[in-house]
Amino acid sequence: MRQNRLLLYILPAVVLAALASCSNKIHPGSAGVKRTVVEGVATSVAKSGEIPGLYQASGQVESRNSAMIAAKVMGAVTSVRVERGQTVRRGQILLTIDDSDLRQKADQARQALAGAEKAAAMAKEDATLSETTFNRYKKLYDEKALSGQEFDEISAKRSVAQLQLEQANAGVAQAKAAVKEAETYLGYSVLRAPINGIVVDRKVDAGSMATPGMPLIQVEEPVYRLAIPLDERFSGKIKVNSTIEYVDPVTGKRGPIRISQVVPAIDPATRTFMVRADLPSSEYASLRSGLYVRCFVPDGAKTAVTVPSDAVRTRGQLQFVYVIGKDGVIEFRAVRTGAVENGSAEIVSGVSAGEKVAVSGFDRIADGMALANNGSAK
Repeated sequence: MRQNRLLLYILPAVVLAALASCSNKIHPGSAGVKRTVVEGVATSVAKSGEIPGLYQASGQVESRNSAMIAAKVMGAVTSVRVERGQTVRRGQILLTIDDSDLRQKADQARQALAGAEKAAAMAKEDATLSETTFNRYKKLYDEKALSGQEFDEISAKRSVAQLQLEQANAGVAQAKAAVKEAETYLGYSVLRAPINGIVVDRKVDAGSMATPGMPLIQVEEPVYRLAIPLDERFSGKIKVNSTIEYVDPVTGKRGPIRISQVVPAIDPATRTFMVRADLPSSEYASLRSGLYVRCFVPDGAKTAVTVPSDAVRTRGQLQFVYVIGKDGVIEFRAVRTGAVENGSAEIVSGVSAGEKVAVSGFDRIADGMALANNGSAK
């Protein structure tokens, strides 16, 4: 009984406390967020309209002339005289290969040539003597002072001497060819730069074993071009001297380039064909082989959303804009852009037509702030 009476006193107190706590809660919309208000920020409205269509492709920078120097003889690499990135001149020594065996073979070939020349000299003396003897005996034969058999023997000796001289001369020619071949192979032990350029790759160090056909050093001329695979629908439309645009991945510079080569064959795997565009060294000094470059090819017209190019900001690889809501609240929003023409940037995704974006005051605004009077139109 006492416990039941105690519960009668406690339960009303708990209910009253619960009601009091509920009455102190903040209901949605009953309190606002305090925001930093900024003034003097110009804005612009994203527009939808027809713009020139541009097909975007990725091109790769390559050297117009790249030489891979390979070994022609087998041997240990005795010295490597260049480093990656080093500028070299045509004919400059790049590396050397052990030439002890090749030098020995060249010496043997020279000795063989000396022996062949001595044999040829002796054969020439014999041929000269045989010719003199033949002329003397011929007079005797004409005067009937010599029998026909004796004259035939002299004639045969003369013919044999001439054949021996020819064989000796052929031996000399063969020995000279062997010397030339041995010296040529000896020269292969010293690898020289075939062009003026830059060492872009070095695959061996001193002590490595080189084998015929093994790539050792790559040198390329610092004169570059773009290799761009294009969709097959452009086949026949893109020709030599056609103009396209590119964006320098280092400086962000955008400019025109002319197509210098069109390969009409279609790759069956990618359904693309290759075009190349030369890059003048004076204007594209920041480009190097291997870089990927965005290129834009004219492709009719299309409807797109555009904003002033000043509205698009970049942070590293991220592009973004500040969108101003109807309530004046600033929103940081990532975007993907397309073509940029005449101060206007195409927005592929991230902003819709009719939305308002900031075009100035970027050093004073941030996500979550509010614009006084919803910004000033520009």
